[in-house]
Amino acid sequence: MTLLSLLFLSGCEEYPVYSNFIEKQNQPKPTCIKIASFDPKLTTTLNQEFSSIIERNCTYSIVGYIHHVDSCSNPQVKSLGADFNGYVRLKLLEGNQTLYRIQSDFKDNELSALKRVIETMKKELF
Repeated sequence: MTLLSLLFLSGCEEYPVYSNFIEKQNQPKPTCIKIASFDPKLTTTLNQEFSSIIERNCTYSIVGYIHHVDSCSNPQVKSLGADFNGYVRLKLLEGNQTLYRIQSDFKDNELSALKRVIETMKKELF
């Protein structure tokens, strides 16, 4: 049953994950984080995935959002269409300074994109 669930979540989406460190040198590994998002779907998933290191007074925070292209008003995008519906973007901040960014596109499955982004972020940061 677990394998079936994984296949369902992964779907057919094969979008890459783009990430970068703003300054790679002497980048500390956060031992705690706080979540700063107004999207309940994003907040719930981040709280579940990072529950063991969430601290309310931590100096590091993960900020994120899910952008839907259909809300885009660019005439070129509307006329040509797009091979994706949106993207998930997360940033790691220390105070107000961005240390790291990561994002991935999605077609119909934003949860799958969110999982890709979180898994890559965990490998690269924690």
